[in-house]
Amino acid sequence: MANANTFNITACDNELILIAYQWGASFQLATILSGNFNSVNVTLPITAGPYQGPVTLNGVNNPLSGTFPLNLPTGDYTLAVIGIDWGGPQQFSFTFNGTTYSLPSSTEGSGVVWLGGSGVAPPNPLITFTV
Repeated sequence: MANANTFNITACDNELILIAYQWGASFQLATILSGNFNSVNVTLPITAGPYQGPVTLNGVNNPLSGTFPLNLPTGDYTLAVIGIDWGGPQQFSFTFNGTTYSLPSSTEGSGVVWLGGSGVAPPNPLITFTV
């Protein structure tokens, strides 16, 4: 059976930062860099265990794919998702626990252009999970 807490990131233009937080602590899960119309197919399964730092992947000049396991201490978490566009096209999409969250392709703006949880368009409830 697949891990219940699994990300599958399928679009990232240009930088996607994933942070899990709980009362009194936050854990950076991943920083994904991509662009130049390169494909992204990255899986991040989360299991209980000692936190060992984030996954950092750079696909600005090449496609990204693979599975990169993460550990978090047992507990309840809320997910913060930050999408940063460096200019030009922007697009972000990932599936977490069976639900897809995305910012459709656009050429508008740069800087922080997408916030997960209550900032996801259309607005969704906070993204919460238990490890």
